[in-house]
Amino acid sequence: MVRITNNLYSDAYEYIKRDSSEGNCIVFVAADVDSICAVRIFQALLKSDIIPHKIVPVSGHKDLEDANEKLVSKDENLRSIVMINCGGSEMIASIFTAAPETKVYVIDSHRPLLLDNLLPENNHICVFDDESQTTRVTGALDAYEKLLTLEEESGEDDGEDSENDDEVDQDGRPMDNRPRQRRRLNEGLNLSKRNERRHLNRTIANYYGNGSFYTNSVSGMVYELAQQLGKTNNELLWLAIVGVTSQYIFEKMNTSTYAQYLEKFKDDRARLNIDKNEDGSLQNANNIVIKSEDEYRFIMFRHWSLYDSMYHSGYVASKLGVWKDAGKKRLNNMFAKMGFSLQQCQQIYTHMDMDLKQMLRDKIEVVAPLYGLTDICFPSFTRTYGWECCLSASDVVYSLSTILETSPAAATQLGTTVNWNEAEETYADDEEDDAKHKDAANGLDSSSPPEADRNSSDTSGYGSNGILSSERTNWWMRNFYTAYDALSGNSPSSLLRGLKLCMKTQKAIVQQGTSIIEKKMVKILKNFRFVNVRNGPDLPIFQHPSALTKLGLYLIDAYREHGKKNLPIVLCSLDEKYNTCLLMALTGAASFGETRKNKFNMAFEEAAENTKARISFDSFDPSIIQVIDDDVEYFVEALSYKKR
Repeated sequence: MVRITNNLYSDAYEYIKRDSSEGNCIVFVAADVDSICAVRIFQALLKSDIIPHKIVPVSGHKDLEDANEKLVSKDENLRSIVMINCGGSEMIASIFTAAPETKVYVIDSHRPLLLDNLLPENNHICVFDDESQTTRVTGALDAYEKLLTLEEESGEDDGEDSENDDEVDQDGRPMDNRPRQRRRLNEGLNLSKRNERRHLNRTIANYYGNGSFYTNSVSGMVYELAQQLGKTNNELLWLAIVGVTSQYIFEKMNTSTYAQYLEKFKDDRARLNIDKNEDGSLQNANNIVIKSEDEYRFIMFRHWSLYDSMYHSGYVASKLGVWKDAGKKRLNNMFAKMGFSLQQCQQIYTHMDMDLKQMLRDKIEVVAPLYGLTDICFPSFTRTYGWECCLSASDVVYSLSTILETSPAAATQLGTTVNWNEAEETYADDEEDDAKHKDAANGLDSSSPPEADRNSSDTSGYGSNGILSSERTNWWMRNFYTAYDALSGNSPSSLLRGLKLCMKTQKAIVQQGTSIIEKKMVKILKNFRFVNVRNGPDLPIFQHPSALTKLGLYLIDAYREHGKKNLPIVLCSLDEKYNTCLLMALTGAASFGETRKNKFNMAFEEAAENTKARISFDSFDPSIIQVIDDDVEYFVEALSYKKR
């Protein structure tokens, strides 16, 4: 059992269930929206089977190494390690020093998968994958296994030749001519082997060299597991919907894959959301009901004003060019053509006249195409919280992503406060009251999370753990638990607070994007556009990859419509405290709903090697790195000469 395809998910879970009677289970989870939704679903499955477990959030490779030292290697009773949205590209066998009975289950959407984890000798590593990837993965894996065999045979042959060559007479001549004769006889065979080796190397190089990408969604994969186990419910369905939606709106999933998930979700939604009695009356007005509804491609319109929602959405802003006066006039004219006064559109949506809200869809369908907004809707879902409010899946995505990405400095700059989870420095356990005691028993002080030692750095920018320091390491775990708790219970209060914060951060992102376009801060290099965010009052906002991604997607939308070329974009954001830069690359497909593989991971490695730039590859996403500020200029210059 090495590579686990869709129809075998439940079989793998049965191993976890069986092993739980003998020992412990640790769940490592990455800090993004899809991962948090997935771990929520997975935890519900574990609880339903009374499986003790510990949840450990991780932000990068170094956290896994620290957790191995402080948790995994010291737990003799550990039997199952589950990795959610991490581990797919890690050399698992070299990271964890666990007991021989321990199995590792990798549920990761990052691709390509590391072939070493799929080798037969690593049968304790079980990698969840999609059936659609079988041809691609098995072809590369077969080539890799054959190449390893050839190298072993080549090593043995070289060893035999060297032993025979050592036998010489007193004049230094070989005592036996058979080695030379054998080499002559085998020249044809060796040439054949070299050609085969060259072909195998090319196959493997294509597998890795085509670039990194995402496949499916980890929350969608875990929900499929829940379906196979017959343990789905409305709560788990909603979590899966939110996770899949996050992948789609952040352009990590194409429309075709999204549509496939949609069909599955619609069937379960119809089954789980029977909200009326036979006589047509509501069963319970306070029920939490999921509905299938089209979602507009302007952000948080149910909780913002219609004007702000459209103005601050990348899709509408790019189509109309709202950073110019002419674009603002076009937006105002569109509202006028719809018959909506500007005063009404600038009110909070809930305060708009009811008749205007009821006719909004019809008006948009007629008027929007006249302004180039031809695909302004996409199919999605909403969830009602009784009479309290209605949230769409994208609303929840924007709320959670903002909670994850907002630093205390950014919140202060935006003039707001966040009710952070004060239990952020303990690992979440299925029995919260015992969390600190269990951490201590495993040798991990609850006041010292794995990333705690990153805060101390020398003048070179490196922390005591050997990776580049970042202000983000001081607060990301607290944000994780705040987002994690926002999905618990039947109250949307935490999510609504996240939406209010998102409105402020989105304004800052659009303001920064508009400034970049107007001041022509985008530098066009040979193969990509480069943006360096180095100053301004909103600089603390862009210390997290999620916020920088939103800025990048806004600029990609703008240049799709108004740029001469559809180029990838590389963004850089300065961390003033540590004199390091967060640098990431977005490929930018030709249109929304399409995806393009990202080849910058290999280009980053080559540029770093050629320039000797001081960088850290500590993210699970290989297109995100940390660079010393002084090295950025040379690094980017070298990057521009790479072919992608």
